[in-house]
Amino acid sequence: MSGNYVSGYLEAGNCSAIVEIWADQGAITASEIPAMTNALDRMIREGVIEGGLVQDGNSKEILVYGLNAFVSDETRDATLEHPQPFHSIRFLRDYIETGQSVFLTVESQAKGNANDGLNAISVDYWQNTFDMMDPEFSKAMNAFLPIFLDMFKGFNIKTVTFESDTAHDKITREIGYTERFDHQTGTRAHYLANRVTDGAAFHNQMIQMAMIYRQPRMRFSLFEQRVMRCALSGRTDQEIAAFLGCSRDAVKQCWRGIYAHAAETVPGFFNHADTDGGQRGPEKRRILLAHIRENIQELRPYSLRRDKRSAP
Repeated sequence: MSGNYVSGYLEAGNCSAIVEIWADQGAITASEIPAMTNALDRMIREGVIEGGLVQDGNSKEILVYGLNAFVSDETRDATLEHPQPFHSIRFLRDYIETGQSVFLTVESQAKGNANDGLNAISVDYWQNTFDMMDPEFSKAMNAFLPIFLDMFKGFNIKTVTFESDTAHDKITREIGYTERFDHQTGTRAHYLANRVTDGAAFHNQMIQMAMIYRQPRMRFSLFEQRVMRCALSGRTDQEIAAFLGCSRDAVKQCWRGIYAHAAETVPGFFNHADTDGGQRGPEKRRILLAHIRENIQELRPYSLRRDKRSAP
C-alpha cells in the first residue's frame, strides 16, 4: 500500500467494488452482484443509504467503507429481537424482490429529523484489517473517522444499530455501543447505542459525537440540497446537471434561488457579495459552500413547513 489514503462519500455508480466484497465474504452469491449493485446505486442516488470509504490513493483499493440508513422503530426492534447475520443484505434482497424497502425515504427522514429523532442502522461496515497491532489499522481508522462522523452529522439520531463479528466486541464497545444482541451462530452480534438511555455513558466516544445534533437554519429544498452536495464534491454546473438529470439552466436557476433564500433567512450572510445575481456569483458560492462544510445539517432533510422550492 502507498500510505496515501483518500477518503470521501460513496456515490451512485461506484458501488460495484463494495458488492464484490459482499460476495467475497459469502454474504451474497456471484449471480446476485448485478442486482445488488443496481439496488445499492439506486438507494445511494435517492439518499436512502449514505456511504463513505477510504481508498489507497494509488491503487484505489478500498481499505474501509461504511454504509448507513434509517429504519422505523418497528424495524429496529424486530431486527434486535431476532438478530440474523448480514441483516441489511436481507433487506436489500427483499427490496429487489418486492420493490419495497424498510429503509426510510428522504421524506420520512425529514419527518424524523423534525420530530423525535431517527434510528440509524449500519447497512455494512468493512475494514481490510482489524488487527490493532497493524499500523495500517490506525491509519485507516483515522482516515475514516471524519467521514464516519459526517455521515451522521445533521441527523437527529436517537439510536444506532450496528452488526459486527463478536471477535471485535472490545473495539465495538469502545466506540460507544452498550447493548449486545447475539446471533444464534455465536460469531456475529448486533449492538445498540441509545441517546436517551446511554447518554451519560458515552463520554467522548465516537457514537456520542455522531449524535450531537443542531437544527438547520436555512432549510433548503431537497433539490437545492442535491445541487449543493454535488458542488461540494467539485462538480461544475454542467456536471451537476448531468448527474441530476436536469438542464444547466435549471441548475443556474436553482443557485439563484439558493442565494436569495440564504440572504433572506440570514440577513448579511453574504456580507459584501452582490446578492442580485450579478458579478459576485463565484464569491457567493464560495461563502455558501464554506458555511455548508461547517454546518452539514443544512444538507439534511428537515420538515417543519411545506417545501415550496422543489426541482425546476
